[in-house]
Amino acid sequence: MDCTRILVLTLVFILFVPTADRIAKAQTQPQHPDERAQVIKLLECIENDQYGTFIEGGSDYFKSRISEQHFHNVSERLAQHLKNGYDVKFLTEFKQADLVGTLWKIEYRDGFDDALAKIFMENGKIAGFWFQ
Repeated sequence: MDCTRILVLTLVFILFVPTADRIAKAQTQPQHPDERAQVIKLLECIENDQYGTFIEGGSDYFKSRISEQHFHNVSERLAQHLKNGYDVKFLTEFKQADLVGTLWKIEYRDGFDDALAKIFMENGKIAGFWFQ
């Protein structure tokens, strides 16, 4: 192998193989920051039993699907676990009913079972939120 070919292969390797620094930067970049912010806001509303704030950023369809009583029941069950702290981790995005949704893992710091949150945004409004 001549020196030119070795040099070219070395440069290709350096340019295209991810370094630990590149990998770390990619892992720390938040994916779907708008959706993440909305999920956190909705969780804070559940934590603090704030129904009005919970539905204010939603579409008419979203607002019509969640009754105040149902919201308060969910808040009553989960508020203490949310108050003890939690982490929100992006899992994936997907298409459903002509919308792009994102799926998030909620890890409670008090050891309570993990939860999943699915959110759909349309025209800057929450079109759907599913929490299990």
